[in-house]
Amino acid sequence: MSAVGASAPAKPPSVRPSLAAIGVIAHRDLLRQVKRPGVLFSQAVQILFFVLVYAVGFDGMIGSVDAVGAAPVPFSAYVFPGIVAIQVVSIGVASGQSYAWDREFGVLRELLVAPVPRVCLPLGKVVAGAGTVTAQSVLMLAFAPLMGVELTAGRFVAAVGCYALAATVFSVIGLCLATVVTRMQTLQATVQLAMFPMLFLSGSVFSAEDAPRWLAWLMYANPMTYAVDLARQTLLGGGGLLPWWADLGVLGGILVAVLALLRVRSGR
Repeated sequence: MSAVGASAPAKPPSVRPSLAAIGVIAHRDLLRQVKRPGVLFSQAVQILFFVLVYAVGFDGMIGSVDAVGAAPVPFSAYVFPGIVAIQVVSIGVASGQSYAWDREFGVLRELLVAPVPRVCLPLGKVVAGAGTVTAQSVLMLAFAPLMGVELTAGRFVAAVGCYALAATVFSVIGLCLATVVTRMQTLQATVQLAMFPMLFLSGSVFSAEDAPRWLAWLMYANPMTYAVDLARQTLLGGGGLLPWWADLGVLGGILVAVLALLRVRSGR
């Protein structure tokens, strides 16, 4: 006979409320992005600038480029994977500013009242930001044949997966920056300070193998380098700075590390 007042074993917490909270926050951020067509237009202009300057402007001057382990390709085809990566990474890192705006105007305090883990809020923003950037990369990949890239169905699907992973990694990095740098003005300056060396030392225009040794080491320390290298191998074939599985492993390791940091910084 059981003892009087014996308590029943506690049920494990359900993850359904947490997933629902992530979905609600992601839906809110997506609606906010759709209602700001000016931002989407400016992003499209930025893409057009990179295509015209890097892909078209330098194509006639440089000509073909010897891709590692593959036949020479036009310079426009060589830089195209990096152009898409620049868009993915720049928007992903900047997505943390929406978290800072919510904190600045008190929206974050209202959302934290919900009985779900606090990490659900930044994760919802990651889902919204990464989803938006991945959709933009799909549109950009549709123009790959115009840049001299032989795009097959398999390469297209693999490239979308590469950019979705990169969008997730750098969206989490942007959220981590927003949790560390609490002042909005300081965060904007920090993002700008981090973006330029990250973009230009990513191998999007020139490879680390062609750079001086000291500059190559800086490129290897840049997480964006591995996203560009993985995307270039996927779209152009051949080898890269590292085997594709090594690039994938580095990006996966970075994602685990920044997710752990985001979990600690966001609270329980």
